[in-house]
This record gives sequence, C-alpha cells and structure tokens, in this order.
Amino acid sequence: EVPKSRSLLLTASDPSRIDTASTMAETRTPNKLYATHPANYGKGSRACRVTGRLGGMGLIRKYGINMKRQSFRERAIQMGWMKYN
Repeated sequence: EVPKSRSLLLTASDPSRIDTASTMAETRTPNKLYATHPANYGKGSRACRVTGRLGGMGLIRKYGINMKRQSFRERAIQMGWMKYN
C-alpha cells in the first residue's frame, strides 16, 4: 500500500502513473479577468507620457506632469524645475 501523500508522485518504475500537479499546471488556462477587464480608472489606467509605462508606483501626477519618477529626474531641469536642498 502506497501512502496517500506519495500516490500522486510520478515514479520511474511506473510510467503509466500521471503526476497530476505538473499536468494541471501545463493545461490550466490563465485567468481571463485580467486581460478583459477595462483599465479606465485607478493606478493601472495611467501611463507615463514619456515611456508609456503603466502603473502607479513612481508616477508623478502633480501639476499634470504624468511622468515616471525616473523620466522626470532625467528631464526636470529641461522642464524648468530646480532642485533645492
């Protein structure tokens, strides 16, 4: 008798047994909600005006800048911003 915890493992001595964990991961379809849900509001709907990258982490929205933090640091002086201590 094989214990239940080992019954799902694929063994070299018995190739007819199926490893259900790996076959389920291969055949499972991705969740369609993320691909079809419209991003009209929230952090995921806003993009950097320079690079086009989406997301809210590091997106500067103040004064309508709408640029990622890295892009803003590269172009701040050209835009007329000055860094004070």
